[in-house]
Amino acid sequence: MYATIHTLLFEHDLRLVVLAGVICALAAFAGISILHHARRNSRKARYVWLAVAAVAVGFGVWSTHFIAMLAYRTDMAVGYDLLVTASSLIIAIGIVGGGLWIAAIGEHRSDLALGGAVAGLGISAMHYTGMAALIVGGRIGWDPALLAASIILGMVLGSAAFTLSAWRPGQAWRTGAAGVMTLAIVTMHFTAMGAANLDNCYPIVTEGDATPANLSLAVGIAGILIVGLALGGLMLDLHERRRAARETDRMRVLADAAVEGLIITDDRRVVTANASFLRMIGAADVDIAGCPLDELFARTALAELLARPDMRIETELADARGRRIPIEAILRPVEFAGELRSAIAIRDLSARKKDEQQIRFLAHHDPLTGLANRATFNRQLLREVANARRLGQRFAVICLDLDRFKEVNDLFGHAAGDTMLKVVGECLAGVLEEGQTCARLGGDEFAIIIPDIDGLARAGRIAEAILEAFRAHNARSHSGAPLSASIGVALFPDNADTADMLVANADTALYRAKRDGRGVYRFFEVQMGVAVREKRLLENDLRNALARGEFSLVYQPQVNVQSGEVTGFEALVRWTHPTRGQIAPSTFIPVAEECGLILNIGDWVTRQACAEAAGWANTVTIAVNVSPVQLHAPGFVARLRAVLQETRLDPRRLEIEITETALIRDLTRTIATLDEVKALGVRIAMDDFGTGYSSLANLRAFAFDRIKMDQSFIRSVDRSDQSAAIVRAVLGLGSGLKLPVVAEGVEREEELEFLRHEACAEIQGYLFSRPGPIGDFAAVTSGRSRSLADPLPVMRLVAS
Repeated sequence: MYATIHTLLFEHDLRLVVLAGVICALAAFAGISILHHARRNSRKARYVWLAVAAVAVGFGVWSTHFIAMLAYRTDMAVGYDLLVTASSLIIAIGIVGGGLWIAAIGEHRSDLALGGAVAGLGISAMHYTGMAALIVGGRIGWDPALLAASIILGMVLGSAAFTLSAWRPGQAWRTGAAGVMTLAIVTMHFTAMGAANLDNCYPIVTEGDATPANLSLAVGIAGILIVGLALGGLMLDLHERRRAARETDRMRVLADAAVEGLIITDDRRVVTANASFLRMIGAADVDIAGCPLDELFARTALAELLARPDMRIETELADARGRRIPIEAILRPVEFAGELRSAIAIRDLSARKKDEQQIRFLAHHDPLTGLANRATFNRQLLREVANARRLGQRFAVICLDLDRFKEVNDLFGHAAGDTMLKVVGECLAGVLEEGQTCARLGGDEFAIIIPDIDGLARAGRIAEAILEAFRAHNARSHSGAPLSASIGVALFPDNADTADMLVANADTALYRAKRDGRGVYRFFEVQMGVAVREKRLLENDLRNALARGEFSLVYQPQVNVQSGEVTGFEALVRWTHPTRGQIAPSTFIPVAEECGLILNIGDWVTRQACAEAAGWANTVTIAVNVSPVQLHAPGFVARLRAVLQETRLDPRRLEIEITETALIRDLTRTIATLDEVKALGVRIAMDDFGTGYSSLANLRAFAFDRIKMDQSFIRSVDRSDQSAAIVRAVLGLGSGLKLPVVAEGVEREEELEFLRHEACAEIQGYLFSRPGPIGDFAAVTSGRSRSLADPLPVMRLVAS
């Protein structure tokens, strides 16, 4: 260190040293600025700028060396070998240029450090080659320690300068890097000069040798060139940065307005990104410029993007917290800040993937309860059948149906019904074990598959566990309707050898459970299947009966007890099956109500009866039975009005008969419908009075036009004191309420005599006439007679 300082202060002309330092600083600044500019340019332009930087730094280092050599006072005349001197310049440009090239194309800071070290080595090589150009006699002595130190200092400080130039963006970092590079050149030179010993050298050139003068001219020209290049590099850099800033601001405003993420890259690292992309990766306040692309994208996806521009690919993006975001990306070449870059547009697919996942879930599950849906259940059932056949196993299917679920919807609303279904799903999921499939088939129907079962006992335990789960829920929850279900169980292959038949048999067992009191479970038995198949065959034939014209109407007269005159007819439907013959209404009407066919059948009966009655000369009434299903169906009143308008029947001649069941189902809605019916002018009678529930309350709830007393009371009225008392009570009630009472099912003279003495208003039954075609009563309907053709019952009525 002492030798270096002594050499600088006492063996050099300090004025020339300062000049050398200025030229060195300008050259270092020019080189660092041009290197920074080259790193941001496209590949072709980058090589041009690297060449400029190599020449600038090479000339600068070379000029610094020879100006400093001119400043060195050797006390003897020295000359310079021009060929070796020129070679030192070429060495400086070549090796320093190689270091710049390594730093420019490198992707990591280690590449910058390596390039700076190579540039430092080039400075040392140029210096010692320049020293070899000295023309002196004797040999120059060298201090090995200082010689090695000079080379190491040049490489270390050169490496530090290049690394510092790209450590952070900004002019201050590049200026600092230029200072470190200047220090590298100066320190290396003066350390090397301290290592040189010219004591054993002697002059062999004359004072008038022209070499120093020529060298001074060359060095001066080189210095001017360096200053020009440095200033040009600075101005270019400033101009480029201003233009790039304006372009970047303009592009950022446009890019930030985009919903999709957008990043500008140089194919290796991020140049800039819009706000949408930063929000996407959770780095809204982070500058990701310079971030390597392989930290954001998988290498395979990045390679595909670069290899296939303008092609959309789906991949994943790493966010700031290391999570993977599903995205769709497309790369396109763009010009950004005057340079050719790549723009990658990125669309976040998280919402779409979530929707797709939800769609896939809904394709296999019930959206309300989260259980498997019917399609998934059917697929699993077929798999279980195949497994059971292959492995020789048994499995069970459990069908479950909620009790009185429709009443929950009607009374508390559909929201309460949905809540109940969710609770059922939770209870079932809590009972079942892994490998068992539970599905909601629709409405309040659920089904369960229990694989690899040993017999009915285990299936029964599971069914009992389900009912117990419902009871436990009811005990915990004191609000809303209680949970109750009927359960049917069938085994494969014991009860069926196909999937469809197995479910059908489990469903049959379920309906047996409902008939046995609900809230219980039943196993399938063969006898159940026979009854269900018969019912289904009947239902199937019933669906086509109306279209085939298999229905007909018969009429039964209603007779006034006092006058014996026919006051009206009741229309009754009959079904003549093509192979089974006559099927009783008590057999097919419940089936029609259950499957909904009663609506079409009821409308047909009403229309036919009204059309028939409209043609009678005798304006007696026509009575039609209306099912509770019809009465509660939407549009009943509108259809009734349309029938009256179509047939032109006086509404006062039509009487509809309803049972108390219609009132029990939904009293408020039924009363509202009946009020609309009465507003049309149609009469309303309560049929089968005394056989339902809360009869007196029903009479008070609505103003019926008359009461029809059920035939079960009439048949034993002369033999049973209890029946007689009931009939007297009903007749008295009718008298008190001013409601005419019609006694149905009068078949014997003793019954007629009793009713005559109790002042019954009207009678209907086999004693007077069986139901028959309306042609049998042509005398009455035409107006030729007021009473029936057989006068015997009538004579006895009016005898007293």
